[in-house]
Amino acid sequence: MGNTPPSNSRAVCLKTAVNHSEMKISNNPVETLVAFAIGAGIGLSIYDPEADMGGILNFIRPYCMGSETGKARQFPYMYADTGIPAFLAALENRGAHNKNLKIVVAGGASSIDPTGGYNIGRKNFQAVKEILAQNNLVITHEDIGGLHRRTLSLEIGSGAGTINVFGRAEKKI
Repeated sequence: MGNTPPSNSRAVCLKTAVNHSEMKISNNPVETLVAFAIGAGIGLSIYDPEADMGGILNFIRPYCMGSETGKARQFPYMYADTGIPAFLAALENRGAHNKNLKIVVAGGASSIDPTGGYNIGRKNFQAVKEILAQNNLVITHEDIGGLHRRTLSLEIGSGAGTINVFGRAEKKI
C-alpha cells in the first residue's frame, strides 16, 4: 500500500503516484501521495491526524452495474460503490478512526457533457456524498466540477494537502 523506505534509507521526500482506479495508504512521514490528472473521476483524500496516516482513492465511475461485477472484483477501486467502502475498511484496519478523519474531494469535472444528463463528474460526486453520509462522514474540503483536470496531493507527515488546477493558483488544504 504505502512505500516505506528501508531502515538505512536517507530519504527525505518520497512521492507516490495514485493512478486511476487505485488506492494507496501510508503512515510514512516523508511520503506524499499524489493523484494526477483527475478529470470526471474523483480523488478522495482521507487523513487521520491521531493515527498519523492517510491515503488517496482515485476512482473513475460512480457505480458498478450488473455486467461490470467481474470488473469490480478485479478493479474494486475503479468504482465509488466498491472503492470507498474498501478504502474506509483499509484505513480502519490500519488504525484510523472515523471521528478523526479529514476528508478532501477533488475532481468531478464535466468535460464531456457539462449541462446534459450524462455528466459523469456530477454522478461521481453524488456517489461520494451518498456513501460518506451512509458512514456518517463529512467532507472537510471539496474542489468539484468545472472543466479542468486537477492534481490532489496528501503529505503524510503533516496531513497537509494541495489541489492544483491548471491555470489557477495551488490551493493548500
